[in-house]
Amino acid sequence: MLTATDFYRYLQCPHWPYWERFGDPAERRPLTEFEEQRLADGLDHEEQVVRTQYGAFEAVSTASVADGAAKTVELMRAGVPAIYQGWLANGEWQGRPDILERHEGESALGNWYYVPVDVKRAHELKKEHVFQLLFYSVLLDNIQKRFPAHPAIINSDGERLEVNPDQYLAEFKEATIKLERIIGGERPEPVYRKTCEDTSPWGKACFRLAKEHDDIALLFNVDMNKLGFLREQGIRTIYEAADMDPESFAGQAPGMTLRALQSIQRQARSLVDRCVIIKKPWTHITNGLEIHFDIESHPMTDTDYLYGFWIKDAAGERYQSFTAERPEDEGKMWKEFLAWLPTLPEEYTIYHYANYEATRLEILGKRYGDTDDPSLQLFQSRLVDLKEAARECAVYPLYFYSLKNICKFLGFSWTSEVQNGRASITAYESWLSTQDHAILDDIIRYNCDDVRATAHLLHWLNTYARQEAIYPAPYPWEASS
Repeated sequence: MLTATDFYRYLQCPHWPYWERFGDPAERRPLTEFEEQRLADGLDHEEQVVRTQYGAFEAVSTASVADGAAKTVELMRAGVPAIYQGWLANGEWQGRPDILERHEGESALGNWYYVPVDVKRAHELKKEHVFQLLFYSVLLDNIQKRFPAHPAIINSDGERLEVNPDQYLAEFKEATIKLERIIGGERPEPVYRKTCEDTSPWGKACFRLAKEHDDIALLFNVDMNKLGFLREQGIRTIYEAADMDPESFAGQAPGMTLRALQSIQRQARSLVDRCVIIKKPWTHITNGLEIHFDIESHPMTDTDYLYGFWIKDAAGERYQSFTAERPEDEGKMWKEFLAWLPTLPEEYTIYHYANYEATRLEILGKRYGDTDDPSLQLFQSRLVDLKEAARECAVYPLYFYSLKNICKFLGFSWTSEVQNGRASITAYESWLSTQDHAILDDIIRYNCDDVRATAHLLHWLNTYARQEAIYPAPYPWEASS
């Protein structure tokens, strides 16, 4: 049975649909509290959006695919304006779009046809959304003999984002063929990427499969196409990748430039030899006051609730934060943050890890009409993303390059009971329901650890990455940590 969910799972981790059918249940982790909460909140959000945007609609409530599909076709033939949670089925294919929306135009149904619309928490249209919509569209085409021209999602901002099917159909068909093989029992080549651990519940199985073969899937930031090319050339293990001659393969496939192959080889050598390679000296100099910045957000309400800063100057180091104790307090927190900006010295540098902080500043600036605020514009212009620096300067013997992966390897420890971003969201949910200040304090402590970790990374770059070098174990920073 092929479902729309399989496309989502396949794009997160190609093994996910396979493990669900053929994997050892002992290797499947249970859903986290965060994941369960997201599912529940997603359904509530979906129902709220549908009622707001469509008003009157017909709902198909049965869990039976056969009964639901028959009821859906009956409603389509009757020409109802909108069908909520309808079932679509054809042989071994079945799907359940959030909304089937009536449009004017000829089809086998009459002078109307239906377009699938999904409600999503995301701000932007993602490939998994597109593939799911195209899957529904193929099923609809079988019923109404007309392929929907503009399937769409309604995003978290209530905006309608439409898909141009022609742009994605070839890639969708290729993914469909691969998925058909997978659900037929053909296991994909090893893959091990961040979504195998963070999104799929089968990370343990993915890691085991890659590790027991020392597979090149263990190499950080090597995509599926590059892995496929290397395997075609007989390079299947990290040892073979470490010993390969990049020049002999350069230019033989899209993306396989000499630079890309050298990057793959360095990562393989780092894993094999357990060494850190400084490939490009870190030349950045902090301008003025050194500030490290991290945001905690609540995706369910699309609000920011904590801005944390680690500030280092001649007087020492200190933590400062702005907090929204309730989602509705976000605006107040934002104004307090804006009022603080003019108090900063003329020269300062803001460090963060990954583009989330920059993105959220843009979103809240638009939300509260402050995009032209000169202090905010200056603050945004002083942002320095250490994620880019950490990747451009150094190669680490790690499978992933998140802030926590790198900083734990470099000797930093988190002290809070909250250990990651998802746990902080769950903790904030608990704070909202209990008003237990110990929970909020722990989230703030976690945020403080995050900005201190960014400072730790900057210190490491300033100390150990100023010139090209190779650091074998034992590492010099271990003696000082």
